[in-house]
Parts: sequence; structure tokens; C-alpha cells
Amino acid sequence: MLSTEFQNHSRFASQEQIREIFSECCLEFEWLAYFITGDHSTAAACVVDACGLSRSHNHLFAEWLLPWARYATIRSALHTQSARICQLSIKYPQPTCVHDKHGLLPAELVELLIAESDSLVNRLDVISRAALLICGIEKHSVAEAAVMLGVSSACIRAAYCAGLQVLEVLEYERFSSNHEFAAVYS
Repeated sequence: MLSTEFQNHSRFASQEQIREIFSECCLEFEWLAYFITGDHSTAAACVVDACGLSRSHNHLFAEWLLPWARYATIRSALHTQSARICQLSIKYPQPTCVHDKHGLLPAELVELLIAESDSLVNRLDVISRAALLICGIEKHSVAEAAVMLGVSSACIRAAYCAGLQVLEVLEYERFSSNHEFAAVYS
């Protein structure tokens, strides 16, 4: 059993700190949930749910509050999409992976992902979007992402590759349109 002194230690996140982090980062958390759910009103509800979940887990240290809040938001968004994830998971039986690694996205691809999130929501399914977000931005392993989504690691690898391919297409489209514009004015 924990001592009373340890339980009351100031390094634990207070209810006020939890409310503050969700207020300060509300737009970021809504974007996280939107990127998974593809719906703004569902995303807002996920943030409210994640805030409630965070308040009920009062054992958190203050320095873990932001990562925990991001994680809680993603978990809530995944929960709203669980039936769809289950349906789509059979779409990825054997990965045809053309990428060597499924790790962090380079900064320029993260910027592109954020800037083109509406386009990606329309072009990618929820598993691919979640794989890009969880593995590529949130720094979780393929195995951790698989557990979070309730699918196989092979499914996550294939979905991540599909997401990377679409990001590469978007990057090419953006590059082409920038150079066409420059060529017109040359």
C-alpha cells in the first residue's frame, strides 16, 4: 500500500491540471480524434470522453499528463471506430510492404499529413490513418498499435505502408503543382 505522503505528492496531476491541459490542447486533441474518426462532431465527443477518462486515472504524474491526454484521446477515437476497424482488418491479410521501416515519419511528412488531413481522411481508411498517427507520429511500435486497434501486426504494417504510399502521392502532387506554378511565371 502507498504511504499517504506519497499519495499526496505534488507530482501527481490534479483535476485542475487535467482540465488545463485539455483546455490548452483542445484543438490538437480534436485533430487527433478527427484524423482517426473522420468526423468533427465525433472528434469533439472523443476529447470530452478522454478528459473524463483522464480525470478518473488520477495516478498520473504531471509530466506524463500531455502524452496521457493524447493517448486517451486516440483510444477514445479508436473505440468509436472499433466496428469499422474490425470490418476493415480483413482487407489487410498479407502485407505487400515496399517500405523498410514502420517508424517515425520525417518532419516534412508530418507537416504534409497535418496540412492535408482532410484529403487523407477521404483517401485512407481508419486503419491506415490510425497506423500513420500511432506509429508515425506518436512513436508507438507496430506491436503496440496492433494491440490498440485489436488487429494483427501484419495488418498494421500493411496499413502503414498504404498510408505512406498516399502521403508520397500527396507529396508528389504538391511538388508538381508548386513547380508548375513556378514554370508559368518563369
